[in-house]
Amino acid sequence: MKAEVSPWSARTIAFLGAEALSAIGSWATIVAIWAYAAYRYDATPGQVAFFGIAFAVPGVVLGPVSGTVVDRLGPKATLAFAKVVGIAASLALLSADDFGTLSVLSGFHGVASAFSHPALQSMPPRLVSDHHLARTNALVSLTDELAIVLGPAAAGVAIAVFGFRGAFVFDAFTYAVGLAVLPLVRLRPVATAHGGPHPSVRIRDALEGWKLIIASGVLRRTVACGFSVHVLYGFALLAEPLYVRDALHRSEDVFAALQVAFGICLVMGGIAVARLGERLASFGWVAAGVAASGATAVVYLGTPWIAVAFAGVALWGVATAAISGPSRTVLQRGSPEAVHGRVLAAGGMAENGAQLLGLIVGGALVAALGVRSSVLGVGAVVSAAAIGLYVADRAERARAATPAL
Repeated sequence: MKAEVSPWSARTIAFLGAEALSAIGSWATIVAIWAYAAYRYDATPGQVAFFGIAFAVPGVVLGPVSGTVVDRLGPKATLAFAKVVGIAASLALLSADDFGTLSVLSGFHGVASAFSHPALQSMPPRLVSDHHLARTNALVSLTDELAIVLGPAAAGVAIAVFGFRGAFVFDAFTYAVGLAVLPLVRLRPVATAHGGPHPSVRIRDALEGWKLIIASGVLRRTVACGFSVHVLYGFALLAEPLYVRDALHRSEDVFAALQVAFGICLVMGGIAVARLGERLASFGWVAAGVAASGATAVVYLGTPWIAVAFAGVALWGVATAAISGPSRTVLQRGSPEAVHGRVLAAGGMAENGAQLLGLIVGGALVAALGVRSSVLGVGAVVSAAAIGLYVADRAERARAATPAL
């Protein structure tokens, strides 16, 4: 079946538009629990951390399985399965009436994400021509970035019109729209070195993605960068609502406004990354984005002044935009198509594990030192890790370019 050769084809635009809507619905659910429910039920730091853990654990536990399913059944079928799980997860949340139950049930959304992310990320190499790959990956990332801008607004409207559980109904609807549009997608068969059909993927092959990452320096460093920055994201998941409530002494409306500011600048950065395309499709830009993300998070969460917090969160959004699309392009081009599901799932597994680590370490740090002091250490470590990985990458490239004596 012929692949779509451009990210601007009607089928691709319809597919990415449906994915953006689905991401908006999922973010609306996260905001409804993370912000509104945390305030409504006066959630403790431990309860907020448990919500993040419940959402992230499936990505860690199911990583090898989900990647194997993607490579065996194909990303399109796997994404359809994930959307069915997402619909069920959203509707299950309607039965919750306390923060603990919401947190437990959010784990089913984590299951949907564990399968949908590697499936969606495996599609671009088989959806478009290679010279459009970097731009398409940036557009796929932009679907999530748009959700950060529009998700809080969608949550607010749904809650205002339909009550607290309106966000969950909206999320189920967006999953269903994505499922309905999915048949429009046409993917090229997996390319193989010998030109014939690729061998069947078996369960015992589940760790092939990790083996390839360990063997390849650039894949190893790219996954390590993703791990580093997701430690920061895990910390922020816990710290942000507490920072607004306890350090800035502001309401959930200010929290939502900060998220929107972050999202707007993230989208602006994402559009710039999509326009620049190939010029940012390198490990160097991934490392730069991670280093800048650590520094700007310190500006955001390390200040007692709301104006500085808004400036910091805006800069954090721009820095974050340089990470996702370029890192996926590096991982895809550094591995065979037949293993893309397992490689990308392994990267997602590392990211979810890092988010869990950030939540656990962040909880201990915030309890002992407070948000503002804790973020100084976390942000500095993340930036230093990215700089060290970039130096290692340059050194390996220099050695490879030096002719043997």
